[in-house]
Amino acid sequence: MSVYRLQQSELRVISIDEREELLEQLGREINSHTEIKSSYRNKMKKFLAEMGIRHIAEIDITVRMEYQKYLGQEVLENSIRKYMKAFDQIKRRSVQEQVESLKGKRDALAALKHQIIFLPYHPEQEIAKQFERFVKTDNLIWDFRQKISPMLKKQIFSVLHYMLLQHMKTDIRSSNLAALKKLYEFCIEEQISNIEYLEQSQAEKFINTIKQNEEPKYAIRILDQCRRILFIEADEIHWDANIWYLERFHFEKSRVNPTNPIRTFSFIEVEDKKNRKYLQQYMKYCLGITYLTIGVIRRELSQIRNFMVWVEKNDPQDVRNITERTMEQYFRCLDKLNIQEGAFNQIVISVMHFFDYLKVQRIIEKIPFCEKYYLKKEISKHHDRSVEDEICIEIVEKLKYFPEELRLMFLHLWSVGLRGSEVCALKGNAYYIQGRDAWIQVYQIKMRNYKRVPIPWGLYKLMQIYLQKYQIKSDDYIFQNKKGGACCYGTFRKRMLKCCMENKINNGEYLFKSHDYRHSVATMYYENDVSIQSVRDYLGHKYEEMTKQYVDYMTKRISRANEKYFEQENNSLASGIKRCKRGK
Repeated sequence: MSVYRLQQSELRVISIDEREELLEQLGREINSHTEIKSSYRNKMKKFLAEMGIRHIAEIDITVRMEYQKYLGQEVLENSIRKYMKAFDQIKRRSVQEQVESLKGKRDALAALKHQIIFLPYHPEQEIAKQFERFVKTDNLIWDFRQKISPMLKKQIFSVLHYMLLQHMKTDIRSSNLAALKKLYEFCIEEQISNIEYLEQSQAEKFINTIKQNEEPKYAIRILDQCRRILFIEADEIHWDANIWYLERFHFEKSRVNPTNPIRTFSFIEVEDKKNRKYLQQYMKYCLGITYLTIGVIRRELSQIRNFMVWVEKNDPQDVRNITERTMEQYFRCLDKLNIQEGAFNQIVISVMHFFDYLKVQRIIEKIPFCEKYYLKKEISKHHDRSVEDEICIEIVEKLKYFPEELRLMFLHLWSVGLRGSEVCALKGNAYYIQGRDAWIQVYQIKMRNYKRVPIPWGLYKLMQIYLQKYQIKSDDYIFQNKKGGACCYGTFRKRMLKCCMENKINNGEYLFKSHDYRHSVATMYYENDVSIQSVRDYLGHKYEEMTKQYVDYMTKRISRANEKYFEQENNSLASGIKRCKRGK
């Protein structure tokens, strides 16, 4: 039974004098809104009296809907909107007066969790003001009287209010509300009690339902938004959530790559809940106890997760009961995929680390395989990746057609041989003068240390102009994303690919790869008789073996050295033959 019907029943048992007194009180409340035309106020008073409404505070969305029907019979159709606008203004003013006191606001907000919320009547004025002008009410009505899981109700309520308090464009806000409402309805229908525990099959069913109904694109994203909001806004970290959002954590800067931030850790692919729990425990240990970079941990997560998914499909069982035979089958399957030796060994080590953790935690008694038996011998393969001189010259000649920041970023690759991620993460204090030379200080994300190398004077001067032009401070990223953080490497590469295509570099066939320029710089120095140790230091490598992988055309240098050696008279093959004959 609706609110006003219940109130009507109560009015039948009170005296006529009391009824008149209540209606007089209602009249005084409505007439106090002198900014509203009297004709609108009188129509509202008449309707509310008939409905048995005693105070403006008792008006809810149900009463509003009945009033709209009532106006359809009382006034012209083109006047209904004006009457409804006056009705809403009076109701909103009443809400404002109610929440002026701290107790009134606290009581009003507490009541929302158990009633129908009509957003234009929301006690939070910051929220209500967003809906002063509206046409459709479909996504503005939220029924929290449903008999559903208290957790689900709390989650939807929290996500709804989080979204409403964010500043966003009207159309985006409207689409987000529509999407969230679809998710709410889906969860009620499917009897889902916790969004953070939503399984992969349930998520896919929701997305397919949305696609079939041709809903806005925001509906497909709403699951991710809900999970993120619930995870990062929780009082305590939800370690049992199917997806972790890493922005909730505060990691040391040395563990995070700002140019390629890792956003989530997903466990939803592992369907067995016990196995998923063990994987979550291991990841919690890796994040909290070890000093591994987030990229390394995410790689281990992916490799272990793939292993557990394979087990579920081919030999379903608890990871505590996995046998050596199962492990042998798995590694044989991997071997058939022709994975490179280094990548194969990484998988073996990652899985071994996971089982080693389970053993230390006394979850299993022993590791079900010997990693040394499966590790492969790694054979280094050299790939010539240097960029041809003709292409470099063509790009430099056409740099004037590239955006300003892309020009400067490219010059760091071409003339200094920095990694793409290092260029994206450069800060305003990277450049300095020492003696007669210009230098650059670079934090090597991969090596987790700094290196300092000389750079061309031309590049130094260009960067000083750029820093001054955009007032970039010493601790600011030079090449920034929209939020002021380091430029994402993926975005940089995508833009360079587009510019190279638009400017028809190598007739439009050139595929930009930032790391190729690192090979070019290493090769150029080595070709000009710079020692391999100096090239190693310039690139920032720890070992010469790694540097040799970057020096292309080494065979050409060896050939030239041979030719030079045998050009000398005493070292010629003929003189060698003569010496042999004399020896006889």
